[in-house]
Amino acid sequence: MNAVIASITLRQLLSRRRTLLLLALSALVILVAVLRRLSSTGSDAKFTADLLSTVGIATLMPLVALIFGTGAIGAELEEGTAVYVLAKPITRWMVMTTKLVIAIACSIGLTSVPILVAGLVAGGEGSTRLALAFALASAIGSALYCAIFVALSLVTSRAFIWGLGYVLVWEGFLSGLFTGTRTLSVREQTLAFTQAIANPAADVFKATLPLGTAVVVAAVVGVAAIGISLRRLTRIEIAGEVV
Repeated sequence: MNAVIASITLRQLLSRRRTLLLLALSALVILVAVLRRLSSTGSDAKFTADLLSTVGIATLMPLVALIFGTGAIGAELEEGTAVYVLAKPITRWMVMTTKLVIAIACSIGLTSVPILVAGLVAGGEGSTRLALAFALASAIGSALYCAIFVALSLVTSRAFIWGLGYVLVWEGFLSGLFTGTRTLSVREQTLAFTQAIANPAADVFKATLPLGTAVVVAAVVGVAAIGISLRRLTRIEIAGEVV
């Protein structure tokens, strides 16, 4: 980690407009939990699991990670200001690692924390264990999403569009039609981690992807994404030379 790069990245990612937008998005899952808790029907573990999996894991987690992941380096490349960061006497792997860690930390803060709070508020039998499981799994999922989106931002200038397409089309549409596509879905991998941590009853929550498959694919994809990011960043030219 480099303190200067971390500070620059934090200021860049946590702009006022972006922060307010993401805070509103994060508050949505908590608001739904509060409304359900105050309703006459009360709450139960099944509702809590459905809320955290659909609003938290399927919606909040990928969108927050997409915004932070593509913005960590991609915005500087588009604006042409990346040259000032890369020209500093700091190794490229340190720049990439610092930006990735900051993106992950921001994503976890605006994803895992609201998911944990929503799970505790929603209530139901075993809700504390469910909330902790979803929060921990979402932290892993956020890290994997960020690694992918940071790499994507170094490959194409349209990283946000491609990332949104992956979330909406691959994970939202194709995964519902073809079970084979779920193997490469970060969402499904995260749900598999959730089930392994919480071990809930089948009628409360059940992941569709085996844990072993989720662990292997997530590890391979994560390492590949970091490798691609480092390779692309080291090949960016400054003053006509690759440094």
